[in-house]
Formats: sequence, structure tokens, C-alpha cells
Amino acid sequence: MGELPIKSSLGKGWRNVSPQLRQAVNPKSLQFRLTASIAGLIAVGLTSVAVWTSWKMQRILISSHKQKIVDISDRIADDVVLYQQDEMFPLQKSIEKAINNRSGRNLLLWVNDSQENLVAMSANMSGPTWQRFEGPGSLATAFRDSIVPKVYHIQGRDFVACHSPLMVRNQSLGTLFVAQDITEDQRQFIASVQSLALASSVAVVLITLALTWYVHRSLRSLSQMDLMTKAISPDDLGKTKVEIDNAPSEIQELTETFNRMLERLSEAWHEQQHATERQREFVGNVSHELRTPLTIVRGYLQSIQRRGDNLTEMQREALEISTAEANLTIQLLQDLLCLARADDGYMPYHLETLILNDVAVEVVNMADKFNQRQIDLEFESPLIPVFADAKRLQQVLVNLVENAIKYSATTEPVTVKLEQREDSALIHVCDRGDGIPLKQQSRIFERFYRLDEARARCTGGVGLGLSLVKTFTEGMGGQVSVLSAEGEGSTFTVTLPISPEAKI
Repeated sequence: MGELPIKSSLGKGWRNVSPQLRQAVNPKSLQFRLTASIAGLIAVGLTSVAVWTSWKMQRILISSHKQKIVDISDRIADDVVLYQQDEMFPLQKSIEKAINNRSGRNLLLWVNDSQENLVAMSANMSGPTWQRFEGPGSLATAFRDSIVPKVYHIQGRDFVACHSPLMVRNQSLGTLFVAQDITEDQRQFIASVQSLALASSVAVVLITLALTWYVHRSLRSLSQMDLMTKAISPDDLGKTKVEIDNAPSEIQELTETFNRMLERLSEAWHEQQHATERQREFVGNVSHELRTPLTIVRGYLQSIQRRGDNLTEMQREALEISTAEANLTIQLLQDLLCLARADDGYMPYHLETLILNDVAVEVVNMADKFNQRQIDLEFESPLIPVFADAKRLQQVLVNLVENAIKYSATTEPVTVKLEQREDSALIHVCDRGDGIPLKQQSRIFERFYRLDEARARCTGGVGLGLSLVKTFTEGMGGQVSVLSAEGEGSTFTVTLPISPEAKI
């Protein structure tokens, strides 16, 4: 058998983009997880670098200002001596000259004596910008807590300031205060940090978009493989081969492994089909071949019973047991033939409009004749039309009622309830037996499956009754289900379509 290659081809346009977008925003998809994890790592990395860079830049900025005011503070005394010797200025004039020479637009210097009186101050402190500080005295009070350079925030402005004794020729002239206004520098630094944060955010967004495209492109082969495998049916297993072009080596290896798995599945599928076919053939042939001689044997046994006036009691009992066993065996063979025909698709169904109430009454009356049990029939509507096969529907009801009688106490009644809904008719067969364990409820419709082997030997049957119920119900377009609890009994529900005429 030749191979039928499936070529990967994804069309363009919104028809194919929409599923891709759904995959991109699905938190459970591999594409979303890869994109989110990598983008998250990059975002954390960029944020960490930006934060560290900002912190480092601020430390460098503050340190440079601190070093500057320390250098100025150390040189003021030398400047005062220089002006006294070279320029022959008096002491007060030398101090003022030294302070003004070292001051700048944002660098403030002043000297206070031991009584906190102002000795001298730089000329730039008399401007309108500094009037709100009420003179050097208020600033001196704020800056007096530390002799090492320190950052202060006063009335909306930032300063790096320190103070130290002003010693000239071993004589203390007072306390020298040096303050650098760094407000504008701080504002520029904050603006730079905001720009850096904005640039990092834009970079993260762009990187995320690029990652989304790249990850989608890398995983496109898996999406193609998913689309192709969805189109594979059991009949195509042997002639299907998945081929993906231009895929990564890992995807190619996965494709080869998948193709080998398809081959093994095809072989196993065909072997199972052949085995099932042989099993069905065997069951059908054996059932057909045994039914005829058993029917003849039953006829002879019944004939002997009718004419055996001179039979002893033991002989008559033996004939009754033989006849009953022959009837059970013939019924078993008939059930097997029905299942074999259903498997082969040869089970005929003569669907017609029936009154469900009439069929149920007939089955209940028949069960009353052969069983000493109370069987209650309940229905809300006296005429419930159903679209079904009369013979198969009757057999379904008989099997369910017999099952309820077998697996419940003789003192407990069996209830058959009929119910009509909008598009369907429901049959509920209820018993008050031991119930069915939950883990076994999904298997009770399997062939030859019996819940309790010991009890099954006492009640009879080989486990085909419920299997026939399921086969016939589904053949008529219906469904069967069970609701049971241990110690509370079981309710089997058959749902069948109502008559088409009733829907009009």
C-alpha cells in the first residue's frame, strides 16, 4: 500500500491568524509560556540594570559634590592667609575675599563666630533665591548636626553641606559652612531616570513582540503537525505519513517517531479488526449451527413431557430441568445472533409510531404472569408517542424488568415510570436492590460482564441482557443510562425519540 503524504500548508489571512492570536494569549499554551517567561526574565534584567545604574549614578553625583565641598572647606584657610600676606588685606576682608572667590551660583559659603553671629558670607547668598531661608542663620541651624558632608532636603530644595572650624595661624575664626545646592542636578537626574524607565519599558514591549513572533515561528511546525493529525482517521492509518518541511531537528525527530507510531497503530488496528471479525464470525456460526439442533432437542423433550403419563417423578423432574436449560441455551444463542447481526450492521429496525404506554402495559402484564413480584407502572400522560421498533422496544423493557427482579429482594416492588419531554420519551425502571458500585457502573453494559459472579450463578444469565438493551436502544436512536447507589437500589433510564407526528 502506497503512502499518502500530507503536506504542510498554512494559508494566510485572518482565518489562520485568529487561532494564532488565541494561542498567543492562552496562558496554558507553550507559546504563551515561553514568551512570558523569556520576556519576564528580560524585563527583570533590564529593570535591575536600570535600577542599579540609577543608584550608581546618584551615588557618583552625590560623592562628587561631597568631595567638592570638602576640598573647598580645606582651602579657605589657606586663601585667607594668602590674601593677608600678598594683598595685605585685613582679616575680615581676607575672609570675605576668600569666600567670594570660592563661591559659585549654587555654592554657598559663610562663617559664624562662636556666638553664632555671622562673620562673613558669600555674595550670592543675598539674592532673592535665598531670602526665603531667612539668612545663613537658619541654614546653619539645619546643617550643624554633621561635620561630614551630608544631603539635606530643606523647603523643597536639596543641599550637600558640611561645617568645620576655620583655623588661621592656629587661631579659630569661627565655623565655616559650605553648602552646595543640588536641586537642579537632582531634577535632571530624576528626568534621566524617567527617560531610562520609559526607554526600558519600550524596549521590553518591543522585545516581547519580537519574541512572540519568533516563538510562534519556531512552534509553527507543531501547530502544523496538530492540524494534520486531527485529520487522520482509523482507515487512513496505514497510508498516512506526516511531513513537515523546514522544521527544527527536534520537530523532525518527533515527526519520524510519530510516523513510526502510526505504522504500529495501523498494524495493531488491522489485527484487532481481523480478530474481531473472526470472533463475530465464530459467534454467529456457532450460534446458528447450535440453535437448530437445540430446538429439535427441546421439541423432543416437550413431546416426551406431554406423552409421558407413565414417567416417574424423578424422570419428570429431569425432563423439566432439561427443557428449562434448553430454553435458556436457545435464548442465549438468539441473543448472540442478535448482537452479531448488530455488529455487522444487519440488524433490521422497523421504526414506527408506537404508544409507549401500551407496550409497557403488555410487558408488565407478561412479567406478572411469570413472576410472583409486585410491578408498578406509573405514567403522567396516558398517550406517550414514541418512534421505535415494537419488537426491540418490548425486548428492552423485558430485559430491564427481569434485571430489576433478579437483583432485588422478592419483597420489594419494581417500578416502571414513563415520562414525556419536549423531544423525547423516558422509561425509568427502578428497583430497591443492593445497588451498583460507582466504579462498576460504566461496565455493566459490556457483554458478558456480571457484577457479582456468585449471585449471577444463583439468578442465572451470562451478562448479555444489558448489552442487548444498549444495542437495541442505540439502534433505535436512543440512549440508556444508570443511576445507582449502594444499598439504595438502581434506576435504569432509556431515552427514545418521540414520534415525528407528535412534534408537529
